[in-house]
Amino acid sequence: MTAAEARSAELRDGRAVLVRPIGPDDKALVADAFHRMSDEARRRRFLTPATELTAEDLDYLTEVDHRRHEALVAIDPADGRLVGTARYVQVPGERDTAEVAVEVVDDWQRRGVATALLRALSERARQNDVETFRAYVSSDNAVVLDAIERAGAIRTGREGSELEFNVPVPRDGLGDRLRAALRAAASGQLLLAERVARRLGIWPRA
Repeated sequence: MTAAEARSAELRDGRAVLVRPIGPDDKALVADAFHRMSDEARRRRFLTPATELTAEDLDYLTEVDHRRHEALVAIDPADGRLVGTARYVQVPGERDTAEVAVEVVDDWQRRGVATALLRALSERARQNDVETFRAYVSSDNAVVLDAIERAGAIRTGREGSELEFNVPVPRDGLGDRLRAALRAAASGQLLLAERVARRLGIWPRA
């Protein structure tokens, strides 16, 4: 997907969002979306109590190569604001595996924004030979853990207070298994784990 291939995605409530690749000009949109998240949402998704993203943070989050590090955004066409982001970062030494994270602003959760983003992100992953998504869920998030485990995601490890899961990226479409395994992301609860944050260069904070 390129900027020219941005597409409209219909959500469960009948509304639509525009899904497209992130770009350097999206820094203000990313910062605005971050400000619209609750303190708890920031803690769960970014593993930080910070109330601001630094200029360096915004560089790392928006200036991506769209191969090893891909990020897609969902935009509300009514006002042009960013309502969600999905990204993957390839794991060094595991070229076919990428860590995945989804963030959806609080007032757009449970509408299917994350599902739309993950469908498009899976397509980009396949184009870049990524076969497995690695996701992190907080160990105290029983609802999400139950959902992702019942859907067949494979638990592969632990990073501090986060549990690590692997989910195969399907060859055709999002796939029922992946959709179910990552449905928890519709409420924005897959983490931008510390490990991913370190790779993006935004950890630790001063």
